[in-house]
Amino acid sequence: MHMSGKSGYQGADGEGSEDERMTMQGAADGGRRHTGRARYRRPALILGCVVACLVGCTSGAAAAGKILGLNAANAANAANAKRTATSPRRSSGAGHQPPSPADRKATTSPTPSAAPAGSSPHATAAPSHQAPPPGVSRTVTGPQLPRQVGALFDSSGLSGSHHCTASVVNSPGEDLIVTAAHCLGSTSDVFVPAYHDGVAPYGVWHLQRIVVDAAWTDDSSPDDDVAFAVVAPLDGRTIQSVVGGYTLGVGEGTGGRVTLTGYPATSQDPVTCTNHISSFSSTQNEIYCTGMTGGTSGSPWVTGDSPGTVMGVIGGYEQGGDTADVSYSVAFGQSVQNLYQEATSSDN
Repeated sequence: MHMSGKSGYQGADGEGSEDERMTMQGAADGGRRHTGRARYRRPALILGCVVACLVGCTSGAAAAGKILGLNAANAANAANAKRTATSPRRSSGAGHQPPSPADRKATTSPTPSAAPAGSSPHATAAPSHQAPPPGVSRTVTGPQLPRQVGALFDSSGLSGSHHCTASVVNSPGEDLIVTAAHCLGSTSDVFVPAYHDGVAPYGVWHLQRIVVDAAWTDDSSPDDDVAFAVVAPLDGRTIQSVVGGYTLGVGEGTGGRVTLTGYPATSQDPVTCTNHISSFSSTQNEIYCTGMTGGTSGSPWVTGDSPGTVMGVIGGYEQGGDTADVSYSVAFGQSVQNLYQEATSSDN
């Protein structure tokens, strides 16, 4: 961006001065050549007038050239200045200028949102969702009561209160129940299948061992809110041989309908509800069913023909849900399968 206008202006000034000096020198030389001829005064006078005229014309031409040179230089300066003003500005050095914070904000892709809350692999988000068609719960009694489903009581047994729900799943040892991890705090809890109206038609069963994922033990991860419990025999019989069991379903997806059966803590009879489920996140499913209040945690999500396949339990996000009409479950996947294998291992 160095201007050339000034140099053009200086060049015109120097050239004009040289021409003028050369012309004046020539006039002086001409004068000396003719002043030696004194005897010809009139011709000399005439010749002097001619020379003076020539000198005047030459000086005028030089002055005009100088003026023209100045004007040309000024025009060049103006053209260069115009080009400089309209040329795009470049940064000094390689590369381009980094965007300002405002530019970065404007061009940053929105963070999709819908991701599980927290940053751990087991964390679960709360994405926006649309409730599936509503299901209506009803009380179930008598022959409609599934024998595989029962209430969990503390060590007081029937004299105490039930706080959660569990169900029997088929296993090699015929001694396994599944529920939510937040339901089982101690092996002193007992399981009463098909409990109703204060009656235990198939007996009261004690727990021998509880199996939960280490992620639940460490930080109560909602994506690991599943537990298996090994049930001690009663009168020489296994729990599965008495009431039957559900098949454990892993990777069932969300294409069909499921039936939930659970025990509200304020009721002596269970409620049941059937509806379609939907995916709440990559690790959680949800269902709309009315009346699933406190005490229904651990209720099995059963799909397929009787007796059916359990592919979830009420639990997970918000430990199963903060409202009675929307419930959640961990989507049974490989981690649940691994937990099942641990629970059925003969080494434990």
